[in-house]
Amino acid sequence: MFSFEGTTPPAAILDGVRRGAISAFCLFGHWNVESPAQLRALNEALLAAARDGGQPPPIIGIDQEGGQLIAVTGGATELPGNMALGATRSPELAEQAGRVLGRELRAMGLNMNFAPSLDVNTNPNNLAVGTRSFGADPALVAELGAALIRGMQAEGVMASAKHFPGHGDTSSDSHYAAPVVAHSLEHMEAVELRPFRAAIAAGVAAIMPAHIMFPALDAERPATLSPRILRDFLRGQMGFGGLIVSDAMDMYSVARFGPEPSVRMALDAGIDLVLLAHLPDQLALADSMQAMTSPESVARIRRARAQIPTTLPDLDVVGCADHQRIAQTIAERAITLVRNGGQLPLRPAADATIAVITAQPRNLTPADTSVHVRLRLADAIRRRHPRVIACELPHPASPDDIAAALHAVAAADIVVVGTISADQDAAQAALVRELHGRGKRPIVVALRTPYDLSVFPMIETYLCAYSIRPVAVEAVARALFGEIVPQGMLPCPIPDLPAS
Repeated sequence: MFSFEGTTPPAAILDGVRRGAISAFCLFGHWNVESPAQLRALNEALLAAARDGGQPPPIIGIDQEGGQLIAVTGGATELPGNMALGATRSPELAEQAGRVLGRELRAMGLNMNFAPSLDVNTNPNNLAVGTRSFGADPALVAELGAALIRGMQAEGVMASAKHFPGHGDTSSDSHYAAPVVAHSLEHMEAVELRPFRAAIAAGVAAIMPAHIMFPALDAERPATLSPRILRDFLRGQMGFGGLIVSDAMDMYSVARFGPEPSVRMALDAGIDLVLLAHLPDQLALADSMQAMTSPESVARIRRARAQIPTTLPDLDVVGCADHQRIAQTIAERAITLVRNGGQLPLRPAADATIAVITAQPRNLTPADTSVHVRLRLADAIRRRHPRVIACELPHPASPDDIAAALHAVAAADIVVVGTISADQDAAQAALVRELHGRGKRPIVVALRTPYDLSVFPMIETYLCAYSIRPVAVEAVARALFGEIVPQGMLPCPIPDLPAS
C-alpha cells in the first residue's frame, strides 16, 4: 500500500498504476491534502490511470476516524469521534456517522477508511487510543463499531477494523515502543476480541492488526508479523476472509527490524496489504518483494477492487447541512453531566464576567490531528453572553503561565475551564485546584477523555464532551446555558470515583 509526498500523484506512481504494479494507496493529511476538491482531483488522477491501463480501481485509503484523528478538514464534516458516540449509547447515530464518513470519502475519491478503532479502552493511561475508542465496555464497542461499519460500507467505502486483537489496554504507543498485552486468551475473548467478532459478523471489509505483542497467542512476534495470530487465529479460528491491512510500517514496534525485513515478515505472516507509509524508496522496496506474492492475497485484493464503485458522488455532499446536523446531534447527545454543584444552567447577570480558560490543543500521539484545531469555546460562550475573558493555557505550561491565567481571571464572576487530558498534565491539574482553592468554583469541561476529574475530585460541576471539534464546543455552550439537557453517559469509568 503505497504512499507519496505531494498534492498530485508523481509520474512514476501513475505509471505504476497503469501497468498494474500498484494496486493500493494510503494517503496522509500532511502530505496529500489541501482541500476536499484538491483531494478529489488527486484521486481522480489515480483512478484515470487505472482505467487507461485497463486496471480495476486502486484501493485508496485514509485515516478519517472523526474526533482526534481527521485527515481531511477544510470543509469536510468533523464528527466528534468514537468516544462521543459511546456516550450517546446509540447504534443509530453510529450508523449515521458511518454513512457520513462513507459518503464524503467516496465523493473525494477514496474507497477505504482506516476506521473504526475497535479497541476497548480499559486503560486510562492509554493516550494512543483514548477517545478513538467507543469506551470501556466490550459489548458497547462491539455494537457501535458494527453499526458504524455497516453505515460506511453501505456507502461504498471499505471499513478497516483496528487494532486487532486489541490496543485498548496498553500504556505505551507502538509508534515509539513495543507494547505487550499480557492477558490470557480467556480474558481476550471476553474483552478485546468481542468487537472484532462483531465486526466480522457485520461483514467488515478489512482488519488492521496492532503492532503489539500478545503472548497468549504468540510470545515471539507482534500481531502484524505473527502467522500464529493472523493465519492461524484470525483466518483459521475466527474465519475472517477479508483483507488484512497492516498499520504503518514505519512505527517503532515493527520498524526496529528494518524496512525490508519487517515488510517480508509481514507478508510471510499473512498481511495482504502492507502499508508502507513513510518508508523511503517504496517502488524499489515493493519490487524486491515480488517473489513473495501470495495468490490468495492477490485474489482477495482483486475481489475488493472489483467491488469499488466506479462513479463518484457530487462533491457538494462533503460538509453538507445534513451531515453537519448529524455531527451536531452526536455532539449534543454525548454531553455528559457528571456533577452539577447547582451552578448550571448558567444565568449570568448582564454585568457579570465569564472567564473561559482552555488548554492548548496538541497532538498527544502521532495518530492525532488536534494541533490543527482552533478551540473556540470562549467564542461559543460569548455568543450567549458578551462579557467574556478568554485565556489559553499553553503546553507545556510553566508556573508563570499558571500564575498569568489566575491573574487574568481573578475578577471573573464565573470561571469555565476546558481541559484536555488533565489527568496526564500536572499544569492543568494545578490550575484547576488553585482556582478551587481561591474560591472560584470553576466549572470544568473535559474535552478529551473523561478521566480529568480524578486529579481534582473536589470540583463540584464537571461535564465531559469527548472532543474539541467545533460541533462539540457548540454543544458544550448549549449545555452550559441550558439550551439542551445533557443526556450522555460515561463510556469509561473515572478512576477512584464511583461508576455513573
